[in-house]
Amino acid sequence: MARKVKCRKCGSQIDQKTAFKVVVGKVNTYYCNEEEYDLVLAERKVKDDTYECINKIFGYIITNTAIYKEINALVKVYGYELILSYLQENFDYLHNLMSRDFEKEYGRIRYFSVVLSNNLADYKKAQEVNVEESAIREVVVDMPEIHYKRKNKRRALDEIE
Repeated sequence: MARKVKCRKCGSQIDQKTAFKVVVGKVNTYYCNEEEYDLVLAERKVKDDTYECINKIFGYIITNTAIYKEINALVKVYGYELILSYLQENFDYLHNLMSRDFEKEYGRIRYFSVVLSNNLADYKKAQEVNVEESAIREVVVDMPEIHYKRKNKRRALDEIE
């Protein structure tokens, strides 16, 4: 009887012999197939690139773990890809904002998080509009012909006399 292992990405039970195995140190991790493993690597790369971009915006490597809490809250709504593209497009603006003086690093992180959360909603809408504009659609409108005849204008008693 084949031993069952759990896929690291989707959590499904698969046979150990058919699973895609990755050895990390002395530990084996299993995936359903190589494509799922590649997806995991791509997600990790986008996440790492996002935090690397944030460190560049701040001008130093952030050691305060509050940044992870703040970004994770935004990731649940927007995802790393959208956040990274916003950070890259608005790098200069955000870098100038973070150049201000703050009393504590936590205040700087919270300010950055609030700026991101306020601007990401508009950025997401703008991205969706750009996608819709790029996909040109022709809309056929079925309008009935209207035969409208204007009624005679009412005349006042003064005009009749």
